[in-house]
Amino acid sequence: MSDARPGLPTDADYPEIEPALQDALLAAISGPAPSARRLAKLRARVLDAAGQPPVAIFKLEEDAFKPLFPGVRIRPLRMDPVANSQTSLWRLEPGAVIPSHDHLGEEECLIMEGSIVWNDREYTPGDFLLARPGAHHEPFVSPNGCLLMIRSELTPFIEKLFLEE
Repeated sequence: MSDARPGLPTDADYPEIEPALQDALLAAISGPAPSARRLAKLRARVLDAAGQPPVAIFKLEEDAFKPLFPGVRIRPLRMDPVANSQTSLWRLEPGAVIPSHDHLGEEECLIMEGSIVWNDREYTPGDFLLARPGAHHEPFVSPNGCLLMIRSELTPFIEKLFLEE
């Protein structure tokens, strides 16, 4: 049984193009590379057509946070398995502690609400902490609670939280 449907062209309807002719045709139609702005617009159109809007909105809904460990909940925002990175919001209750840990990859932390204390120093809204690969964190504590935005490596534990979304 043939896969061809009546009236539709098949591969047999298109002759093989010789490599030299193909190269000449490609050279004739090539032009300057599109600008970054043009590429961004094209990407947005493709994503929109694929059902992925060019802008994703994540509301700060408390019920979207998932327990990570005692007094700490995480709100997954973005996961990129190819780059092995993730972006998330972390809600720490008053007195919550983020245990001591090491970083294999870079971590960015923006304090959005409240404060954290690390190495006897308090960090407040707008403070930005950057941990380089290989960095070791002593425990963080949030005396009055806080909201952090964290971009970091995608660990298997955090990836599991994202996939539960």
